[in-house]
Amino acid sequence: MKFLEEFFRNFSNLIWGNWLIITLISIGIYYTIMTGFIQIRKIPFIFRETIVKSFIKKNKKKLTGEGTLTPFQALCAALASCVGNGNIVGVATALVSGGPGAIFWMWIAGILGMATKFGEIVIGMIYREKSEDGTYVGGPMYYISKGLKMPWLANLYAVLMVLQICGGNLIQSNAVAGVVENIIGIPPAITAIILVFSVGLVVIGGIKRLGSFAERVVPFMAGIYIICGIIVIIFNIKTIPIVFASIFKSAFNIKAGVAGVVGYSIRQSMRYGVARGLYSNEAGEGSAPVLHASAITDHPVRQGLYGITEVLIDTIVVCTITGLSILSTGVIESGHQASILTSMAFGQVHPIFKDIVGICMILFAYSTIPVQCYFGTVGVNYLLGSKKAYYFRYPFIFFTALGCISSLSLVWHIQDCILGLLIIPNLAAIVYLSPQVFKLTREFFNPVNEYIFDDNEE
Repeated sequence: MKFLEEFFRNFSNLIWGNWLIITLISIGIYYTIMTGFIQIRKIPFIFRETIVKSFIKKNKKKLTGEGTLTPFQALCAALASCVGNGNIVGVATALVSGGPGAIFWMWIAGILGMATKFGEIVIGMIYREKSEDGTYVGGPMYYISKGLKMPWLANLYAVLMVLQICGGNLIQSNAVAGVVENIIGIPPAITAIILVFSVGLVVIGGIKRLGSFAERVVPFMAGIYIICGIIVIIFNIKTIPIVFASIFKSAFNIKAGVAGVVGYSIRQSMRYGVARGLYSNEAGEGSAPVLHASAITDHPVRQGLYGITEVLIDTIVVCTITGLSILSTGVIESGHQASILTSMAFGQVHPIFKDIVGICMILFAYSTIPVQCYFGTVGVNYLLGSKKAYYFRYPFIFFTALGCISSLSLVWHIQDCILGLLIIPNLAAIVYLSPQVFKLTREFFNPVNEYIFDDNEE
Protein backbone atom coordinates (compact mmCIF):
# COMPACT_ATOMS: atom_id res chain seq x y z
CA MET A 1 0.00 0.00 0.00
CA LYS A 2 2.82 2.42 0.86
CA PHE A 3 4.42 1.70 -2.52
CA LEU A 4 1.18 2.56 -4.31
CA GLU A 5 0.73 5.75 -2.29
CA GLU A 6 4.28 6.83 -3.09
CA PHE A 7 3.83 6.01 -6.79
CA PHE A 8 0.60 7.97 -7.17
CA ARG A 9 1.94 10.83 -5.05
CA ASN A 10 4.97 11.20 -7.33
CA PHE A 11 2.83 10.87 -10.46
CA SER A 12 0.44 13.49 -9.10
CA ASN A 13 3.31 15.88 -8.36
CA LEU A 14 4.54 15.39 -11.94
CA ILE A 15 1.15 16.17 -13.46
CA TRP A 16 0.36 19.05 -11.11
CA GLY A 17 3.77 20.66 -11.45
CA ASN A 18 4.54 24.26 -12.32
CA TRP A 19 4.14 23.48 -16.03
CA LEU A 20 0.39 22.91 -15.59
CA ILE A 21 -0.07 26.13 -13.59
CA ILE A 22 1.86 28.04 -16.27
CA THR A 23 -0.28 26.42 -18.98
CA LEU A 24 -3.53 27.34 -17.22
CA ILE A 25 -2.36 30.93 -16.71
CA SER A 26 -1.23 31.17 -20.35
CA ILE A 27 -4.59 29.96 -21.64
CA GLY A 28 -6.33 32.45 -19.35
CA ILE A 29 -4.22 35.28 -20.77
CA TYR A 30 -4.89 34.06 -24.32
CA TYR A 31 -8.66 33.98 -23.83
CA THR A 32 -8.63 37.31 -21.99
CA ILE A 33 -6.85 39.08 -24.85
CA MET A 34 -8.76 37.40 -27.67
CA THR A 35 -12.17 38.10 -26.09
CA GLY A 36 -11.23 41.74 -25.55
CA PHE A 37 -10.98 41.47 -21.75
CA ILE A 38 -14.62 40.43 -21.60
CA GLN A 39 -14.53 39.66 -17.86
CA ILE A 40 -13.52 43.27 -17.14
CA ARG A 41 -15.10 45.41 -19.87
CA LYS A 42 -18.48 43.69 -19.82
CA ILE A 43 -18.87 43.19 -16.07
CA PRO A 44 -21.96 45.48 -15.71
CA PHE A 45 -23.68 43.66 -18.57
CA ILE A 46 -22.66 40.27 -17.15
CA PHE A 47 -24.03 41.20 -13.72
CA ARG A 48 -27.38 42.21 -15.21
CA GLU A 49 -27.62 39.10 -17.39
CA THR A 50 -26.62 36.51 -14.82
CA ILE A 51 -27.62 37.88 -11.42
CA VAL A 52 -30.25 40.60 -11.73
CA LYS A 53 -32.36 38.83 -14.36
CA SER A 54 -32.15 35.53 -12.48
CA PHE A 55 -34.13 37.01 -9.58
CA ILE A 56 -36.83 38.64 -11.71
CA LYS A 57 -39.74 36.23 -12.07
CA LYS A 58 -40.97 37.57 -15.40
CA ASN A 59 -37.55 36.92 -16.93
CA LYS A 60 -37.63 33.31 -15.70
CA LYS A 61 -40.90 32.83 -17.60
CA LYS A 62 -39.51 34.40 -20.77
CA LEU A 63 -36.53 32.06 -21.19
CA THR A 64 -35.90 31.38 -24.87
CA GLY A 65 -33.99 28.56 -26.50
CA GLU A 66 -33.75 24.90 -25.68
CA GLY A 67 -32.33 23.09 -22.68
CA THR A 68 -33.21 21.32 -19.45
CA LEU A 69 -32.22 23.62 -16.56
CA THR A 70 -32.65 27.36 -16.21
CA PRO A 71 -29.35 29.24 -16.60
CA PHE A 72 -29.44 30.13 -12.90
CA GLN A 73 -29.94 26.48 -11.90
CA ALA A 74 -26.92 25.54 -14.02
CA LEU A 75 -24.91 28.30 -12.34
CA CYS A 76 -25.90 27.11 -8.86
CA ALA A 77 -25.09 23.49 -9.71
CA ALA A 78 -21.68 24.55 -11.01
CA LEU A 79 -21.07 26.58 -7.85
CA ALA A 80 -22.05 23.55 -5.76
CA SER A 81 -19.26 21.70 -7.54
CA CYS A 82 -16.49 24.27 -7.07
CA VAL A 83 -17.43 26.12 -3.85
CA GLY A 84 -16.18 23.72 -1.21
CA ASN A 85 -13.89 23.31 1.74
CA GLY A 86 -11.04 24.55 -0.43
CA ASN A 87 -12.59 28.00 -0.09
CA ILE A 88 -12.23 27.69 3.69
CA VAL A 89 -9.24 25.46 4.43
CA GLY A 90 -7.49 25.87 1.07
CA VAL A 91 -7.24 29.64 1.35
CA ALA A 92 -5.87 29.36 4.88
CA THR A 93 -3.25 26.89 3.64
CA ALA A 94 -2.25 29.29 0.85
CA LEU A 95 -1.80 32.10 3.38
CA VAL A 96 0.29 29.96 5.73
CA SER A 97 2.45 28.68 2.87
CA GLY A 98 2.66 31.79 0.68
CA GLY A 99 1.92 34.75 2.94
CA PRO A 100 -0.64 37.55 2.43
CA GLY A 101 0.59 38.05 -1.14
CA ALA A 102 -1.05 34.75 -2.05
CA ILE A 103 -4.39 36.60 -1.99
CA PHE A 104 -3.22 38.97 -4.74
CA TRP A 105 -2.07 36.13 -6.99
CA MET A 106 -5.31 34.30 -6.24
CA TRP A 107 -7.16 37.33 -7.64
CA ILE A 108 -5.02 37.28 -10.78
CA ALA A 109 -5.71 33.57 -11.25
CA GLY A 110 -9.41 34.22 -10.71
CA ILE A 111 -9.59 37.03 -13.26
CA LEU A 112 -7.79 34.94 -15.89
CA GLY A 113 -9.83 31.88 -14.94
CA MET A 114 -13.02 33.80 -15.76
CA ALA A 115 -11.99 34.00 -19.41
CA THR A 116 -10.99 30.33 -19.53
CA LYS A 117 -14.25 29.15 -18.00
CA PHE A 118 -16.23 31.42 -20.30
CA GLY A 119 -14.51 29.81 -23.28
CA GLU A 120 -14.99 26.20 -22.24
CA ILE A 121 -18.68 26.75 -21.47
CA VAL A 122 -19.25 28.33 -24.89
CA ILE A 123 -17.56 25.35 -26.54
CA GLY A 124 -19.62 22.97 -24.42
CA MET A 125 -22.81 24.69 -25.59
CA ILE A 126 -21.76 24.51 -29.24
CA TYR A 127 -21.21 20.75 -29.15
CA ARG A 128 -23.93 19.67 -26.73
CA GLU A 129 -26.48 17.04 -27.76
CA LYS A 130 -30.05 16.07 -26.97
CA SER A 131 -30.04 12.73 -25.17
CA GLU A 132 -32.45 9.84 -25.70
CA ASP A 133 -34.43 10.87 -22.63
CA GLY A 134 -34.92 14.42 -23.92
CA THR A 135 -32.36 16.12 -21.67
CA TYR A 136 -29.41 18.09 -23.01
CA VAL A 137 -25.92 16.78 -22.31
CA GLY A 138 -22.44 18.02 -23.14
CA GLY A 139 -18.92 18.40 -21.88
CA PRO A 140 -15.32 17.72 -22.90
CA MET A 141 -15.99 14.23 -24.30
CA TYR A 142 -18.53 15.70 -26.73
CA TYR A 143 -16.32 18.48 -28.06
CA ILE A 144 -13.24 16.26 -28.07
CA SER A 145 -15.14 13.77 -30.23
CA LYS A 146 -16.91 16.22 -32.55
CA GLY A 147 -14.50 19.15 -32.45
CA LEU A 148 -11.12 17.44 -32.29
CA LYS A 149 -12.43 14.45 -34.28
CA MET A 150 -10.88 12.09 -31.73
CA PRO A 151 -13.65 9.75 -30.51
CA TRP A 152 -11.13 7.35 -28.94
CA LEU A 153 -9.83 10.13 -26.69
CA ALA A 154 -13.39 11.17 -25.88
CA ASN A 155 -14.19 7.61 -24.81
CA LEU A 156 -11.09 7.52 -22.61
CA TYR A 157 -12.03 10.89 -21.15
CA ALA A 158 -15.53 9.63 -20.28
CA VAL A 159 -14.14 6.51 -18.58
CA LEU A 160 -11.66 8.55 -16.54
CA MET A 161 -14.37 11.04 -15.60
CA VAL A 162 -16.60 8.27 -14.23
CA LEU A 163 -13.67 6.87 -12.21
CA GLN A 164 -12.79 10.33 -10.95
CA ILE A 165 -16.38 10.93 -9.88
CA CYS A 166 -16.51 7.67 -7.92
CA GLY A 167 -13.33 8.62 -6.07
CA GLY A 168 -14.53 12.18 -5.57
CA ASN A 169 -17.72 10.90 -4.03
CA LEU A 170 -15.73 8.86 -1.50
CA ILE A 171 -13.69 11.93 -0.57
CA GLN A 172 -16.63 14.33 -0.23
CA SER A 173 -18.74 11.94 1.86
CA ASN A 174 -15.69 11.20 4.01
CA ALA A 175 -15.25 14.96 4.55
CA VAL A 176 -18.90 15.34 5.58
CA ALA A 177 -18.64 12.43 8.03
CA GLY A 178 -15.41 13.82 9.52
CA VAL A 179 -16.75 17.33 10.07
CA VAL A 180 -20.07 16.06 11.46
CA GLU A 181 -18.23 13.82 13.92
CA ASN A 182 -15.91 16.63 15.05
CA ILE A 183 -18.64 19.25 15.45
CA ILE A 184 -21.73 17.30 16.50
CA GLY A 185 -20.26 13.98 17.62
CA ILE A 186 -22.39 11.83 15.31
CA PRO A 187 -20.60 8.57 14.36
CA PRO A 188 -19.66 8.16 10.66
CA ALA A 189 -21.96 5.14 10.30
CA ILE A 190 -24.98 7.25 11.24
CA THR A 191 -23.86 10.01 8.87
CA ALA A 192 -23.60 7.39 6.12
CA ILE A 193 -27.25 6.43 6.60
CA ILE A 194 -28.36 10.07 6.57
CA LEU A 195 -26.34 10.80 3.43
CA VAL A 196 -27.70 7.77 1.60
CA PHE A 197 -31.25 9.06 2.04
CA SER A 198 -30.56 12.77 1.52
CA VAL A 199 -28.35 12.28 -1.54
CA GLY A 200 -30.62 9.55 -2.90
CA LEU A 201 -33.66 11.84 -2.80
CA VAL A 202 -31.84 14.31 -5.04
CA VAL A 203 -30.04 12.06 -7.53
CA ILE A 204 -32.94 9.67 -8.16
CA GLY A 205 -34.98 12.67 -9.32
CA GLY A 206 -32.55 13.34 -12.16
CA ILE A 207 -31.14 16.58 -13.53
CA LYS A 208 -34.29 18.66 -12.93
CA ARG A 209 -34.39 17.78 -9.25
CA LEU A 210 -30.67 18.51 -9.04
CA GLY A 211 -31.33 21.95 -10.51
CA SER A 212 -34.09 22.65 -7.99
CA PHE A 213 -31.86 21.42 -5.17
CA ALA A 214 -28.92 23.58 -6.26
CA GLU A 215 -30.86 26.82 -6.71
CA ARG A 216 -32.19 26.51 -3.16
CA VAL A 217 -29.17 25.21 -1.26
CA VAL A 218 -26.27 27.06 -2.92
CA PRO A 219 -27.51 30.67 -2.46
CA PHE A 220 -28.41 29.80 1.14
CA MET A 221 -25.07 28.24 2.12
CA ALA A 222 -22.96 30.76 0.21
CA GLY A 223 -25.06 33.63 1.54
CA ILE A 224 -24.62 32.56 5.17
CA TYR A 225 -20.86 32.27 4.78
CA ILE A 226 -20.51 35.57 2.91
CA ILE A 227 -22.67 37.52 5.39
CA CYS A 228 -20.85 36.11 8.42
CA GLY A 229 -17.49 36.76 6.77
CA ILE A 230 -18.42 40.38 6.06
CA ILE A 231 -19.45 40.80 9.70
CA VAL A 232 -16.05 39.47 10.80
CA ILE A 233 -14.32 41.95 8.49
CA ILE A 234 -16.49 44.85 9.72
CA PHE A 235 -15.61 43.99 13.33
CA ASN A 236 -11.95 44.33 12.34
CA ILE A 237 -12.37 47.19 9.87
CA LYS A 238 -9.54 49.22 11.41
CA THR A 239 -6.98 46.61 10.35
CA ILE A 240 -8.22 46.33 6.75
CA PRO A 241 -5.98 49.11 5.31
CA ILE A 242 -2.96 47.39 6.87
CA VAL A 243 -4.13 44.02 5.52
CA PHE A 244 -4.47 45.32 1.96
CA ALA A 245 -1.07 46.99 2.18
CA SER A 246 0.35 43.68 3.38
CA ILE A 247 -1.28 41.78 0.50
CA PHE A 248 0.24 44.00 -2.18
CA LYS A 249 3.63 44.37 -0.50
CA SER A 250 3.94 40.65 0.15
CA ALA A 251 2.89 39.84 -3.42
CA PHE A 252 5.99 41.63 -4.70
CA ASN A 253 8.29 40.71 -1.81
CA ILE A 254 8.27 44.14 -0.18
CA LYS A 255 8.35 44.02 3.62
CA ALA A 256 4.84 43.17 4.74
CA GLY A 257 2.84 45.17 7.27
CA VAL A 258 1.22 42.35 9.22
CA ALA A 259 3.26 40.79 11.98
CA GLY A 260 4.12 37.14 11.73
CA VAL A 261 3.76 36.86 7.94
CA VAL A 262 6.97 38.36 6.57
CA GLY A 263 9.74 36.57 4.77
CA TYR A 264 7.78 35.06 1.87
CA SER A 265 9.30 35.22 -1.59
CA ILE A 266 7.40 36.35 -4.68
CA ARG A 267 7.69 32.78 -5.92
CA GLN A 268 5.99 31.40 -2.80
CA SER A 269 3.17 33.95 -2.89
CA MET A 270 2.61 33.44 -6.60
CA ARG A 271 2.78 29.65 -6.45
CA TYR A 272 0.31 29.17 -3.62
CA GLY A 273 -1.99 32.03 -4.58
CA VAL A 274 -2.26 31.04 -8.24
CA ALA A 275 -2.68 27.36 -7.36
CA ARG A 276 -5.46 28.11 -4.86
CA GLY A 277 -7.26 30.37 -7.34
CA LEU A 278 -7.09 27.81 -10.16
CA TYR A 279 -7.96 24.77 -8.08
CA SER A 280 -10.86 26.54 -6.39
CA ASN A 281 -12.70 27.84 -9.46
CA GLU A 282 -11.96 24.73 -11.59
CA ALA A 283 -11.41 26.83 -14.72
CA GLY A 284 -10.00 24.59 -17.45
CA GLU A 285 -10.86 21.35 -15.66
CA GLY A 286 -13.86 20.60 -17.89
CA SER A 287 -16.50 20.32 -15.16
CA ALA A 288 -18.38 23.55 -15.95
CA PRO A 289 -19.24 22.64 -19.58
CA VAL A 290 -20.95 19.45 -18.37
CA LEU A 291 -23.35 21.38 -16.15
CA HIS A 292 -23.91 24.43 -18.31
CA ALA A 293 -24.60 22.30 -21.40
CA SER A 294 -27.97 21.47 -19.83
CA ALA A 295 -29.05 25.12 -19.60
CA ILE A 296 -31.87 26.75 -21.55
CA THR A 297 -30.33 29.48 -23.69
CA ASP A 298 -30.60 31.18 -27.05
CA HIS A 299 -26.86 31.71 -27.52
CA PRO A 300 -23.70 29.91 -26.32
CA VAL A 301 -22.07 33.19 -25.29
CA ARG A 302 -25.00 34.16 -23.09
CA GLN A 303 -24.51 30.98 -21.06
CA GLY A 304 -20.74 31.46 -21.09
CA LEU A 305 -21.26 34.69 -19.14
CA TYR A 306 -22.48 32.60 -16.21
CA GLY A 307 -19.02 31.03 -16.06
CA ILE A 308 -17.52 34.45 -15.42
CA THR A 309 -20.02 35.02 -12.60
CA GLU A 310 -19.21 31.58 -11.22
CA VAL A 311 -15.51 32.38 -10.83
CA LEU A 312 -16.32 35.85 -9.51
CA ILE A 313 -18.40 34.36 -6.67
CA ASP A 314 -16.09 31.44 -5.94
CA THR A 315 -12.67 33.09 -6.04
CA ILE A 316 -13.07 36.86 -5.91
CA VAL A 317 -15.84 36.87 -3.28
CA VAL A 318 -15.80 33.70 -1.14
CA CYS A 319 -12.04 33.06 -1.14
CA THR A 320 -11.30 36.74 -0.55
CA ILE A 321 -13.66 36.88 2.42
CA THR A 322 -11.86 33.89 3.93
CA GLY A 323 -8.47 35.50 3.39
CA LEU A 324 -9.45 38.91 4.76
CA SER A 325 -11.08 37.31 7.81
CA ILE A 326 -7.91 35.38 8.66
CA LEU A 327 -5.59 38.35 8.10
CA SER A 328 -7.74 41.05 9.74
CA THR A 329 -8.24 39.06 12.95
CA GLY A 330 -4.55 38.20 13.22
CA VAL A 331 -5.13 34.47 13.75
CA ILE A 332 -2.46 33.72 11.17
CA GLU A 333 0.06 34.67 13.88
CA SER A 334 -1.24 31.97 16.23
CA GLY A 335 0.86 29.18 14.76
CA HIS A 336 -2.14 26.85 14.59
CA GLN A 337 -2.81 24.52 11.69
CA ALA A 338 -4.36 26.07 8.59
CA SER A 339 -7.40 23.79 8.90
CA ILE A 340 -8.74 25.70 11.94
CA LEU A 341 -7.68 29.29 11.14
CA THR A 342 -10.98 30.28 9.52
CA SER A 343 -12.99 28.91 12.46
CA MET A 344 -10.72 30.83 14.84
CA ALA A 345 -11.17 34.04 12.86
CA PHE A 346 -14.96 33.77 12.77
CA GLY A 347 -15.06 32.72 16.43
CA GLN A 348 -13.51 36.02 17.52
CA VAL A 349 -16.80 37.76 16.72
CA HIS A 350 -19.01 35.26 18.56
CA PRO A 351 -18.65 31.55 19.42
CA ILE A 352 -21.66 30.74 17.26
CA PHE A 353 -19.77 32.02 14.22
CA LYS A 354 -17.22 29.25 14.75
CA ASP A 355 -20.05 26.72 14.54
CA ILE A 356 -21.36 28.41 11.40
CA VAL A 357 -18.02 27.73 9.68
CA GLY A 358 -18.41 24.06 10.56
CA ILE A 359 -21.98 24.02 9.25
CA CYS A 360 -20.85 25.68 6.02
CA MET A 361 -18.10 23.08 5.62
CA ILE A 362 -20.73 20.35 5.93
CA LEU A 363 -23.05 22.05 3.42
CA PHE A 364 -20.21 22.80 0.98
CA ALA A 365 -19.10 19.17 0.94
CA TYR A 366 -22.64 17.75 0.92
CA SER A 367 -23.89 19.93 -1.95
CA THR A 368 -21.03 18.71 -4.15
CA ILE A 369 -22.09 15.05 -3.93
CA PRO A 370 -25.33 15.16 -6.02
CA VAL A 371 -23.55 17.27 -8.64
CA GLN A 372 -20.80 14.66 -8.90
CA CYS A 373 -23.47 12.04 -9.54
CA TYR A 374 -24.63 14.07 -12.53
CA PHE A 375 -21.07 14.24 -13.88
CA GLY A 376 -20.82 10.46 -13.68
CA THR A 377 -24.24 10.01 -15.27
CA VAL A 378 -23.23 12.15 -18.25
CA GLY A 379 -20.03 10.13 -18.63
CA VAL A 380 -21.95 6.83 -18.66
CA ASN A 381 -24.55 8.40 -20.95
CA TYR A 382 -21.83 9.22 -23.46
CA LEU A 383 -20.43 5.68 -23.33
CA LEU A 384 -23.59 3.55 -23.03
CA GLY A 385 -26.64 5.76 -23.57
CA SER A 386 -29.16 7.39 -21.26
CA LYS A 387 -31.08 4.22 -20.36
CA LYS A 388 -28.03 2.55 -18.82
CA ALA A 389 -26.78 5.85 -17.42
CA TYR A 390 -29.91 6.02 -15.27
CA TYR A 391 -28.64 3.10 -13.15
CA PHE A 392 -25.32 4.81 -12.34
CA ARG A 393 -26.97 6.62 -9.43
CA TYR A 394 -27.38 3.39 -7.45
CA PRO A 395 -23.69 2.38 -7.16
CA PHE A 396 -22.97 6.08 -6.65
CA ILE A 397 -25.18 6.10 -3.56
CA PHE A 398 -23.33 3.01 -2.31
CA PHE A 399 -19.99 4.83 -2.71
CA THR A 400 -21.46 7.73 -0.71
CA ALA A 401 -22.00 5.42 2.26
CA LEU A 402 -18.64 3.70 1.79
CA GLY A 403 -16.77 7.01 1.87
CA CYS A 404 -18.13 7.86 5.30
CA ILE A 405 -16.51 4.83 6.94
CA SER A 406 -13.29 4.46 4.92
CA SER A 407 -9.67 5.61 5.11
CA LEU A 408 -8.88 7.40 1.86
CA SER A 409 -5.21 8.39 1.75
CA LEU A 410 -4.57 6.34 -1.40
CA VAL A 411 -7.81 7.54 -3.02
CA TRP A 412 -6.67 11.17 -2.67
CA HIS A 413 -3.49 10.51 -4.67
CA ILE A 414 -5.32 8.50 -7.34
CA GLN A 415 -7.89 11.29 -7.63
CA ASP A 416 -5.22 13.90 -8.23
CA CYS A 417 -3.68 11.75 -10.97
CA ILE A 418 -6.97 11.13 -12.78
CA LEU A 419 -8.01 14.78 -12.55
CA GLY A 420 -4.67 15.83 -14.04
CA LEU A 421 -5.14 13.36 -16.90
CA LEU A 422 -8.61 14.84 -17.53
CA ILE A 423 -7.38 18.43 -17.64
CA ILE A 424 -4.72 17.90 -20.31
CA PRO A 425 -7.01 16.88 -23.23
CA ASN A 426 -9.60 19.47 -22.15
CA LEU A 427 -7.03 22.26 -22.33
CA ALA A 428 -5.89 21.04 -25.75
CA ALA A 429 -9.50 21.08 -26.95
CA ILE A 430 -10.38 24.56 -25.68
CA VAL A 431 -7.26 25.99 -27.31
CA TYR A 432 -7.83 24.22 -30.64
CA LEU A 433 -11.52 25.19 -30.73
CA SER A 434 -10.99 28.73 -29.39
CA PRO A 435 -11.52 30.50 -32.77
CA GLN A 436 -15.18 29.43 -32.59
CA VAL A 437 -15.49 31.12 -29.18
CA PHE A 438 -13.96 34.36 -30.42
CA LYS A 439 -16.18 34.39 -33.52
CA LEU A 440 -19.36 33.85 -31.52
CA THR A 441 -18.31 36.46 -28.95
CA ARG A 442 -17.87 39.09 -31.66
CA GLU A 443 -21.24 38.17 -33.18
CA PHE A 444 -22.99 38.31 -29.80
CA PHE A 445 -21.77 41.78 -28.85
CA ASN A 446 -21.71 43.20 -32.40
CA PRO A 447 -24.66 41.51 -34.15
CA VAL A 448 -24.93 42.00 -37.89
CA ASN A 449 -27.16 39.04 -38.65
CA GLU A 450 -29.27 37.25 -36.05
CA TYR A 451 -27.49 34.17 -34.73
CA ILE A 452 -29.58 31.00 -34.68
CA PHE A 453 -28.40 28.49 -32.09
CA ASP A 454 -28.82 25.03 -33.64
CA ASP A 455 -27.95 22.24 -31.23
CA ASN A 456 -27.64 19.81 -34.11
CA GLU A 457 -24.97 21.70 -36.01
CA GLU A 458 -21.50 20.18 -36.08
